[in-house]
Amino acid sequence: MAFPASYVVRAVFAGLAVVALVTGYIGLHTYAKTLNLPSAPLDLLYWDLQLFVFDSAPLDEPKPLPALLEFARFAAPGVTIYTLVDGARLLFAAELRRFRARRSKEHVVVCGTGSVALALVERLRATSTRIVVIGSAPVATTGDRKVLYVRGDARSPATLRGAGIQRASVLYACEPDSSANTAIALAAHGVARAGGRRPLSAYALITDPDLCAALRARRLSLSGRPRLRLDFFNLDELAARVLLDRHPIVNEQPVVVIGLDAFGRSLLVEMARRRRLIPAPYPLPVTIIDAEATRTVEAVSRRFEFVTEVCALTTHDAPPGDLPLGELLPSEPPQRVFVCHGDQDLALKTALTSLRLWSCGPGSLVVRVEEAGTFSRAFDDVHLLEGLSGALRVFAVNEEAGDPQLIGEDLVETLARAIHDSYVAENTARRHVRATNPSLVPWESLPSHLRAANRRQAEDIGRKLTSIGSALAPRVEPELHFAFKDYEIEQLAMMEHERWLRDLVTDGWTRGPVRDDENRRHPDLDSWDNISDAAKEKDRDTVRNLPRILATAGFQIVRVG
Repeated sequence: MAFPASYVVRAVFAGLAVVALVTGYIGLHTYAKTLNLPSAPLDLLYWDLQLFVFDSAPLDEPKPLPALLEFARFAAPGVTIYTLVDGARLLFAAELRRFRARRSKEHVVVCGTGSVALALVERLRATSTRIVVIGSAPVATTGDRKVLYVRGDARSPATLRGAGIQRASVLYACEPDSSANTAIALAAHGVARAGGRRPLSAYALITDPDLCAALRARRLSLSGRPRLRLDFFNLDELAARVLLDRHPIVNEQPVVVIGLDAFGRSLLVEMARRRRLIPAPYPLPVTIIDAEATRTVEAVSRRFEFVTEVCALTTHDAPPGDLPLGELLPSEPPQRVFVCHGDQDLALKTALTSLRLWSCGPGSLVVRVEEAGTFSRAFDDVHLLEGLSGALRVFAVNEEAGDPQLIGEDLVETLARAIHDSYVAENTARRHVRATNPSLVPWESLPSHLRAANRRQAEDIGRKLTSIGSALAPRVEPELHFAFKDYEIEQLAMMEHERWLRDLVTDGWTRGPVRDDENRRHPDLDSWDNISDAAKEKDRDTVRNLPRILATAGFQIVRVG
């Protein structure tokens, strides 16, 4: 491993200091005898140390010096001068970094120095954005001038101002403690509101998925455009999406999920959500193995009803580490086995000691860990499991989910995607096809203007609900039934039409006798009273479908007035 030049220079001068100390002591011992001076060890050591501050008393005598002492009287001050210069350089560099951090513009602030924050910094380094890291211990920047470090507590407004938060574009609060991340976001809001020139986007890591959903729901219910665009993210939910992108469910063979911690639950929901969008002759067989598999699956299914609609679930209440698991596996070889225990040692032990999991084919056994680090090097570099024909894959949640693009897909993006997914599922059930409806494509393939339209519709949900004394909440009590009243449907349909009308006019659309996307003409670009009954009914259906669409995203509407 190559060391930075500064380390080499410091090591050289450290060695020179030792040599100067030894040669000075020996030289002074010889010189003291010549001058008939006391040569007690402590006296010699005291005079020796004085060489480093240019003031060793015996050297005032006008007599020739021994060679070793002659060397030491120049080497020792040289070490002192280097130490002073290097210390001044470090102090100046630290002050310069603090100044650059305070004066940065359009930069990204990352709060935390744990694995999530480090993974995020590594991803951000690939961009042209300057990064300011706030934490209690410096991060290894490998000499990268793009990364600046500010020591301190990110919950302190003074520390945030020292990181230039007023001129930053994005803040990520990635401390292990969710409450600390929420406090950081609120402190950033205060600083940004006091002196910011533009809205700041802030994302706070929340480790509990249910708390994350609750905070996101409350955030969307707030009205107005604050100086802080705040959202909350959960790594397990993001990681589940990444994992299924990388290891998709491609056929009708069974799937096995071992462990229903937060990641296992998120994976099950995401798998079912994707299954809804695929025409399939029968539900996907999914075997769940966990200490409380039955109870947990019931809770997940109450909140996300589509899970049991698209998946045929078989549960086994088996304690973690209760091996072997062979008799709990489906009779047909599974296409994928996901080991999702929150304890990564337990997850790895399960994968390495459940021998029947090894024969399902390359990449069929996926093990969840928090950080790849040692595990990935052991498997990829040392090839500990090369005899398994590549069956085992290690998936690191903290590193894979620490993606700025994924984190940036806030609640508005989530609901916009849910609106589109619901539209695709509904029209697929009616046997509509892409040939006649080009919008029946995955969200990623949807034209940008249609995605933007879905986002604007999602962004307006909170305003509509507030107008009828209701709010968005995580779907934890589905039995708390909600239904719009007739006059509310009419009121919200009018609000939806007015929003849609403003958006299209802003985009340059005008009224025309028939719809013409190329020339931006639409027959319904008129007031509510002047549009057709069919157009009004379409807006009413949008309102009627809202509770069902929110339910697929894990939310529900609650009356609060």
